[in-house]
Amino acid sequence: MNSRKIVATIALLGIGFLFFPACGHKEPVRHLASDVCLLVQGQSTKQEVLTYLGPPDERRSTGEGIEEWIYYETRKSLMRKTPLVGNRLGYEEKEMAIVSFDNNVVRACVIRQFDDQKKTTGPGQEE
Repeated sequence: MNSRKIVATIALLGIGFLFFPACGHKEPVRHLASDVCLLVQGQSTKQEVLTYLGPPDERRSTGEGIEEWIYYETRKSLMRKTPLVGNRLGYEEKEMAIVSFDNNVVRACVIRQFDDQKKTTGPGQEE
């Protein structure tokens, strides 16, 4: 094989690496907003929350027997996942779910969404 073919092959592999970052790489799929919709306020238990959402990213106690579990999810466009230049391309969205418990039962669920410009959306809020 001559050196031109070797260089061309390496160049094609490099281009493939840049433009097809998701191929062969499988991240666990999590749909935070739809998973939270499976919870029923006043009925769902901590065990059900663990089943649907998994372990929380954070836990905090607000006093008076109220505990909150916080979940985070980041979704990136395919262009944002591109190695080396992805942080300048595409978009990134973040979601946060707060599940409040009174003893062992879900008291409330709140979803917040954040985009690249750090705008917050959620119940009762405008962009």
